[in-house]
Amino acid sequence: MHFNKKTTPKLSLLFSLFLLTACGSNNDSSTEAGVKQSNQTDKITYSTVSGTAFAASALKDAVVTAICKDGVGFKNTVMVDAEGKWQGEVDSRKFPCRLEVKANGESYHGYVGQEGSVNINPFTDIAITYASTQMPAIWYQSGEIIVDQLKLANSALVKELIKKEYALDGEVDVFNTIIATDNPIHQAIQSLLEAIQSGKSIQDYNALLTLVKDGNLSLLPKSATIIENKPPIIFKFNTSACQLLPAVDNMQNYNKCSDKVVDDFTENNLVDVNSDEKCILAKQNGIVTLTKGSQVVSALLDQEQEDGLGLYFDEDGLVLSDLMVNTGPYTDINTYSQVGLSFDEDLKLRSVAAKSPTVPTINCVSVEFKKQMNLN
Repeated sequence: MHFNKKTTPKLSLLFSLFLLTACGSNNDSSTEAGVKQSNQTDKITYSTVSGTAFAASALKDAVVTAICKDGVGFKNTVMVDAEGKWQGEVDSRKFPCRLEVKANGESYHGYVGQEGSVNINPFTDIAITYASTQMPAIWYQSGEIIVDQLKLANSALVKELIKKEYALDGEVDVFNTIIATDNPIHQAIQSLLEAIQSGKSIQDYNALLTLVKDGNLSLLPKSATIIENKPPIIFKFNTSACQLLPAVDNMQNYNKCSDKVVDDFTENNLVDVNSDEKCILAKQNGIVTLTKGSQVVSALLDQEQEDGLGLYFDEDGLVLSDLMVNTGPYTDINTYSQVGLSFDEDLKLRSVAAKSPTVPTINCVSVEFKKQMNLN
């Protein structure tokens, strides 16, 4: 394959750098203040509740809390792992439970009536809002709900999403479908959040919840994939958020970059390098996540030595850039995650590659760059 040098710079070593994530830790401290706990733990029979928690990406390291009968919560602190999974124990006599997870300035909610699996995400949040006619954060503190109301809300929500051209099965259960193996739900949620962010009719996610609370489910935005074809993002890098390293040849390198090196973003103008399957790259605070179907890789920009930015100058004076995000420890390549981003001379995202101990290599390119590849 031959690339035009000026318009299609060489692919960096991005596609040959493949990497891996550190797993989230478990913390067995007591649950959030204000949630009652029994002192007779030796006499209690516990039931296991588990599920997934995510918005545009997995809500890694977020804490899941519960308010069950008599104000009882989880036996121990429950945290979300890198794949969005969580698990906790509840006194078997204290069902049903209201659930909440907070991350990135937002909170999302769920409901569980017995031992088993349940999701917490924007769709469960919306269904609870529609069923309870309350803002979900208020409902979480003191609200009640009837299971039949939730089932009706789930059906109404899915019906409206399909009408707005989200790719969902009409029989899907947003509370109990296993998200890890049912990627259309995850993609639909990503599309909804992107539609809110890029559209003009709804200010933000909380504004959407207010509309739903008042019974205006029909005002859900259309799927972002059919609203418009947004132009590629032009990225700006804050090199002062990194440590400057000595220049080598035509490269200026930085390491120990913090999450301030680049602003938060969501870029869905990406496809798999070998197919047309959609990829989504997002940065929220310090977490950078690449998603392709059910494959999700996240890495953390936390000023580790391996979090680096490289600026490259070729003989024509063009400036290219690579941003590498790693989650250690780094003693073994099979134990950590890495996401690598490559940008062109206009600082538009050109390609991204990622891998973790549990996810095979994902190679994605911008739609624009793939067209250039196919023309040369």
